[in-house]
Amino acid sequence: MQDGSDESRERSWQDLSPGTEVAGFIIEGKLASGSFGTVYRARRLEHPFAIKLVPMDPRGDREVDTLRRVWRHPNVVEFHGYGFWPDEEPRFLVLALELIEGEPLDVWAQGKNPSALELVTQVLLPLARTLADVHETGVVHRDIKEANILMREADGQPVLVDFGAAGYEGAPRLTMRLPPGTAEYRSPDVVRFARAWEGEHYPAGPADDLWALGVTLYCLLTRELPFGDRSRPDLMLAILQENPVPPHERNPRVPLALSRLCLRMLEKAPEARYVDATALERALVELLALADAAWSVPLFAGDGRPGKRATAAPARRTSRPRWIAGLVLTTVLVATSVLSWHTVQRSTSPPPLPPHQAIPRQEIALPEVTGEVVHGAEPRKSPTPAPVASATTSEEPEMKKNRILTTALICVGTACASGPPLRPPAPTTCPPGSAETFKRFDIRFGEVHGALFPPFDKPMVMSAKPGPVSAMNIGPWGGIPDGTIFSGELFVGKERVYARFTEARLASGEVVPICLEVYENGVLGVLPMEGGTARNPNISPSVTVVASYTFN
Repeated sequence: MQDGSDESRERSWQDLSPGTEVAGFIIEGKLASGSFGTVYRARRLEHPFAIKLVPMDPRGDREVDTLRRVWRHPNVVEFHGYGFWPDEEPRFLVLALELIEGEPLDVWAQGKNPSALELVTQVLLPLARTLADVHETGVVHRDIKEANILMREADGQPVLVDFGAAGYEGAPRLTMRLPPGTAEYRSPDVVRFARAWEGEHYPAGPADDLWALGVTLYCLLTRELPFGDRSRPDLMLAILQENPVPPHERNPRVPLALSRLCLRMLEKAPEARYVDATALERALVELLALADAAWSVPLFAGDGRPGKRATAAPARRTSRPRWIAGLVLTTVLVATSVLSWHTVQRSTSPPPLPPHQAIPRQEIALPEVTGEVVHGAEPRKSPTPAPVASATTSEEPEMKKNRILTTALICVGTACASGPPLRPPAPTTCPPGSAETFKRFDIRFGEVHGALFPPFDKPMVMSAKPGPVSAMNIGPWGGIPDGTIFSGELFVGKERVYARFTEARLASGEVVPICLEVYENGVLGVLPMEGGTARNPNISPSVTVVASYTFN
């Protein structure tokens, strides 16, 4: 950085040139700039990062504390640690973040032109689940909008970024009348509070995030804001009093049921909306069970205007969900002593994930140690292919109660007493040749990918039946093409459903050995949904498979 006045130095941090060194990172280019900081693409020890420079003040401290609470989630930008810059006279925090290769949600939607089916399965369901988990930690994002949701190229998943405006339970108050946020996405709850403000602090909560997600959904369905933009002088009054035009009236391609769900998210009275993100998730699943062929039509015609007949175009496969849960879970901690650096501590054999309440105090490495988490590394020596946790630590009891029926509710009549006992499958070795298959197709141990149980043409709740099972690979995975069929066996335990896949049938007809297990949120197996029985519980047809080197 060149010498100059204090004012020029303060401006220059928002426009650093490629090649500039910042806290051990080499700047490669600017990614984004906002009110609370500037984000750059950078590299350190040959590994890519996104680094965010924020002034050293209480707001920066709060962003660090917020990221510590949520960094473990696969649909939240990963937080590696923070440092200070410049070394001789620190004025900024340098936040080391996962580099998300992908487009903002609105840009992705313009280029992808998804169907309603794709929008719900690939975007809305993962976001509802993410917000449910984020809110469970006590964190509220407070700036949900398309620009703060990136569609990760590697797996097609939405990733929530930019927690600069976020708050959490017990966070220090930094604003007076209104919390930070974007005007067009503010809830009527905030507007009512501001109009009657008497000096107290607005208690931002999950309802504000869900309202903003409703505005985001409206924009995706219609490409218009429901109440107009900030150039409208009476925008706040419109949010408080006006009912938006139903999405299906602005865009006839929007299914009526999805339009009504969106309008419910934008009800003026909080009690008329979905009570929480879990309730929204449940409503989306119920909606998908009733989806018909109209849900597979792209939401917009070829010229981008809603409701107009599309011109002839190459056929696109839109008849099945493409919700791809992808996260490289295998990580290795690389340490040097180049400078003082604070990292979120991890080991090469991660311990079970702690309860959400324990995450904020996953503290830092020794001050003299610098550490990064490196993705795509060689397999660990640990027998587990990915960070996992027991069902009791991965979900809090209340959250679990909201998501599934407990075993006591599932077990009715004599179902739990008859037949062989319900238990997870016993550990065993992978099929011979599976490691060679992964090497051949450039898949690393611990990588995860999305798969779909049949039928593949319509999302629905699947009745899990023990025995042979197959699933379809969603999207290319390394060298394994989209549509590859995985074959294996399904097991039903007392609390979770398990599946192991041992073969993959390629489009050419070749059958190769594989070793895949089904995980959910980093935990082996998937939780049942409502309905079904103890021995044939209902589960979601969309699952995450993990490349393993042993069956756990």
